[in-house]
Amino acid sequence: MQSGRSAEGLEQLRERFLVQAKATFDEMFGQDGKNGLVTFTEREDRACETTDALARWLLEEHLAQDEAKAPGVRVDCPICGGPVVHESAEQAALDRRELQTRRGKIEYERAARRCPRCRKIFFPPGRVVEAGDGRVQPATIAED
Repeated sequence: MQSGRSAEGLEQLRERFLVQAKATFDEMFGQDGKNGLVTFTEREDRACETTDALARWLLEEHLAQDEAKAPGVRVDCPICGGPVVHESAEQAALDRRELQTRRGKIEYERAARRCPRCRKIFFPPGRVVEAGDGRVQPATIAED
């Protein structure tokens, strides 16, 4: 399953980002170019706070289109190996998770599945990528 956004959806997301970036700029500079910030520490603190908020927004939006949110109608249980099947991907319950990042806490949703065989709840991976690309941990690593 390929999740993501269309070109039109990306353009709308870009517009929302620009609104966020403008608000970040305005919070830093205000109407007079200083926004009441006098000391270096005040300036640094404001710059870090506002850009961290922008980074968290970017992460949340990026995670919102992740394949792990909707991995498909059939996945295998990682505990017992049995199939977990839904009539549609939308039937899988979404679980809101909180994650502590280097820029603060963010929230995201992942599809939670319950295995009818072993009765365990698990979060299936979205897509499998090659090992060593530095991006996503693969679901399985093939041995030579």
